[in-house]
Amino acid sequence: MKAALADSGIFYCYLDDFYSGNAEDIKLNALFQEMYRWIDDSIKLNVNEMLDAALRNTRLEMSAAERKQFYEKHIRNMSLVIDDDGNVSIELKRK
Repeated sequence: MKAALADSGIFYCYLDDFYSGNAEDIKLNALFQEMYRWIDDSIKLNVNEMLDAALRNTRLEMSAAERKQFYEKHIRNMSLVIDDDGNVSIELKRK
């Protein structure tokens, strides 16, 4: 058991969890932990850098106040859209 846990990168585990009937919780926690790890390894997005690049590429200028207002209105409220095939896109709030 110890070797199997170590091979899976699990270096400690409370034995009570195996015997308390919380198998479903253990599965869900492991699944969420792995999905968060995958997201952290796969996606790097900094919205401040995105806005800087957009302003640079469009040759637009914004004051600090305009930038903050744009950020609060459009970027902070962006959302994920998932299509039927599981592909994810990000939508900015336009109005």
